[in-house]
Amino acid sequence: MSAPFREVEIDLDALAANVARFAELTEGAPLFVEVGADAWGHGLAVVVPALAGLGAQAFVVARADEARAVRALAPEQLVVTTQHAPDDDFAWAGEADAVPMVRSIDEFRRAAEAGVQGVVLAEDTGEGLPGLSAEDLAAVMAEADARGIPAMLDSAFPVVGAELFGVSEFGDAAPEFEPVLRLWAPLAALKRVGAGEGVSYGYTYRTAAETTLALVTLGYGDGVSRVAGNVVRASIDGVARTIAGRVAMDAFMLDLGDEAPALGTPVTVLGDARRGEPTAHEHAEALGTHGAEITTRLTARPRRAGKGGRA
Repeated sequence: MSAPFREVEIDLDALAANVARFAELTEGAPLFVEVGADAWGHGLAVVVPALAGLGAQAFVVARADEARAVRALAPEQLVVTTQHAPDDDFAWAGEADAVPMVRSIDEFRRAAEAGVQGVVLAEDTGEGLPGLSAEDLAAVMAEADARGIPAMLDSAFPVVGAELFGVSEFGDAAPEFEPVLRLWAPLAALKRVGAGEGVSYGYTYRTAAETTLALVTLGYGDGVSRVAGNVVRASIDGVARTIAGRVAMDAFMLDLGDEAPALGTPVTVLGDARRGEPTAHEHAEALGTHGAEITTRLTARPRRAGKGGRA
């Protein structure tokens, strides 16, 4: 196999540490993990088998195609789906051996007619999300019992999501958990230029003095935000530098000053602050969002690879 050209590296030891920390914080609660959007951008094919080996009992995804992918990777675990088309007949649920979360009596009955092996019942909590009222909930539970369909309340189905991977869906970091993901690519080219040189298209960045420019093979086609130029940082050998100029589809540039690392030196875009690397949280703060959006926007182009653990 050729050397990676761009990669999302998953630290399976860090993931195991996060699972252990979750067990400690929850006093041994069941490990039900939300792994939608390709496991928050980390890669289902790497993450799901690792979590199954670490004792995860259930995986939660939004959609049927995700359920099929998870089932192929985790034959023994419960798979739950949360989003369905208004006229979904749930015929796919048997193939994926998946349990739908239902939010209305009609949705429950369509799932029941399809012969699902169980349902999770979404309760109306008054917080704006669709769910079953107390009256409808009682009716569905009675009908599920009569049909012999196991039914579980979503309040009895606590799920851990992005924070298990060291990222957050909120404005803060995930302080209890280690970052699991490292997005990197090799330094592909160097060019020595003079002062005043325009960098990338549109020339939103110009060099202040004679310097070395570096080409890094990651761009918005890989999920690096197009507006990250001149705002977010990437690091080489633990030294972080702000991206110079606009992010292109396949690449971005760094201004290295008088340094000239060897071609092929890894450049880290997302990683662990303890190694001097920019984090998803740092990128999120710079772009006015949260860490989970930063990782879930990563596309399929960077290959996913596990490191450590059982990889």
